[in-house]
Amino acid sequence: MKKANAPIPPVQFGDIQPEGWIKEQMEYDLKEGFVGHLDELVPDLIIEDDIYGKDRLTKKVKSKDVGAVNSEGEWNVQFLWWNSETQSNWWDGYIRNALLTGDKEAIAKVVKYVNDKLATQDPDGYIGVYADDLRYDHTTENGELWAQASLFRGLLAYYESTNDQKVLDAVIKAVEVTMEAYPIGQSTPFKTVKPFAGVGHGLTFTDVCDQLYDITGEQKYLDFAKFLLDDYNLHQMAEEDILLKNLADKNYKFKGHGVHTYEHLRSLTLAAYTSDDPKYKEGLQHYLEKLEDVVSVSGGPIGDEWIFGRHADADSTGYEYCSLQELLDSYAVLNKFDHNSAWADKIEWLLFNAAQGARHPHQSSIAYCKSDNSYSMCGHINDHECKESKENRFKYSPVHKDIAVCCAPNAGRIYPYYIQNMWQAEGNALYLDLYGPSSFTSRVNGKKVTVEQVTNYPASDQVELKISGNTVFDLVLRVPQWAEKFEINGKEFSANNKGYVIVPSDVDKSSITIKMGFSPEIHQEKQGTYVSYGPLLFALPLEGVAEEVKVWKGDFKDQKYAYSQDEKATYTLATNSRMKVQQIDGENPFESVTLEMGFKNTEGKKVTSTMKPLGATVLRKSVF
Repeated sequence: MKKANAPIPPVQFGDIQPEGWIKEQMEYDLKEGFVGHLDELVPDLIIEDDIYGKDRLTKKVKSKDVGAVNSEGEWNVQFLWWNSETQSNWWDGYIRNALLTGDKEAIAKVVKYVNDKLATQDPDGYIGVYADDLRYDHTTENGELWAQASLFRGLLAYYESTNDQKVLDAVIKAVEVTMEAYPIGQSTPFKTVKPFAGVGHGLTFTDVCDQLYDITGEQKYLDFAKFLLDDYNLHQMAEEDILLKNLADKNYKFKGHGVHTYEHLRSLTLAAYTSDDPKYKEGLQHYLEKLEDVVSVSGGPIGDEWIFGRHADADSTGYEYCSLQELLDSYAVLNKFDHNSAWADKIEWLLFNAAQGARHPHQSSIAYCKSDNSYSMCGHINDHECKESKENRFKYSPVHKDIAVCCAPNAGRIYPYYIQNMWQAEGNALYLDLYGPSSFTSRVNGKKVTVEQVTNYPASDQVELKISGNTVFDLVLRVPQWAEKFEINGKEFSANNKGYVIVPSDVDKSSITIKMGFSPEIHQEKQGTYVSYGPLLFALPLEGVAEEVKVWKGDFKDQKYAYSQDEKATYTLATNSRMKVQQIDGENPFESVTLEMGFKNTEGKKVTSTMKPLGATVLRKSVF
């Protein structure tokens, strides 16, 4: 079913394996962390509700436990798709973590899950969360396309890694059912009244179309993806940021639910690069211009939860973990079609700063929402008094069930998606797009080649490439924007107009040393002044008072952090001061580098203090 053989086949999930600190972090997340145990923490949402099987939604179902239930909303049977998202996004991350780390126990669990889901397939091919009386016959809010998209993404990743043909066949058959239910030009899948999150999320069905086209090469999947985007533009009014008419309006600012806005970028990108109609490329350009206003210094886009036409601000706007995963994935799709080092720069910056900085550095939990300057984590953004509030997004939890179990599942997806996009193959060339300890295996004209990255990147500016097997190919290396002096085996090279260097043919490919020449930098932009070292944003760690608000089981707990009037929160940067990088022994890059920096206190006196990467902080000040 795969596309015709090229000199080097397209990179699939599973071709790249984590090593070093990335693998250690993923193994911790899987064996000891919530990534591997979320089903035990919320079994009611993940295990007990067989929403794709015996508990499919029918008109007879009037209520369902979906976590944090808001009794003030219009709850009806067509809204109760929510657990499909919780389950499928978590399983997507679990599948990928299990296969990438090679954990035998986890892989056995994955195999059972995959077989169980395939067993829910109806004779006609349908896989989804609706019984006959609701299926493809929705008048209002529903999760039809979303429940399928979130499930199929994980199943297709499993297929790519294992080549289990029955899985691909099942997904193709299920997608055919959906395409027949919504024939191109003869149906309106997004024409609903009172739509909400499920309908908006449903546009991500284009992810599945993109995956299936990459696997099969069949044009019908791209045609259906464009049809979905066009129908969304005609009929969907709940989440309007992706509408072409709004993108073309210079006065329109993003205002929607952040996670929708950033995931919809993939649908637009796919149409822009696979269609001859210039309106999609124009829309994409307008989108990217508007995106600049909502992305914070750390790379996190406003998503707490709505954008509301705001500009990113270090103190007053936050980013949801779901938005981090969705924007990273969208950057990866942009990089696939518009192969430019700028997209990979954005991917690394977002992952190593906003995303790593939203993980608790010493326990298995994440912030549902986080901000670049984080003076407290008391539920509401930078609430110094830690007073009682209905808002609970700004705290650390392995679950966040009181809000929604969506960010915890997405936190398990983000590193596997990063790893999957480290390399690309084009013609007879292998492109190294993203750096980090890993091992990549491919074939060049049918002969095996393995490339291992040995590095402590992003804390280190040195990457060793160990290549074995067939070396008769062009090796192309990305030059990050923070590489002041890009050297290959001691010789300096300049990037081409796409931000890459082609390794000369006379270089021995069996062992290559890349040196990037990081140095601390002070940046002054409209959001403020900040300090970086390579792909790491640095912050002043602030003291806080921890409060344990819920214990789940074992070492899993919810915590808030009250502001402790730390004087460092009032410091300003002394921009002309000497900066000193200190490398510390250790494999965790976020704990193995610090920066001595000069500041001024409220009295104007110069003081020296130690800055750390965002990934080593709980409370912090990173933008001055």
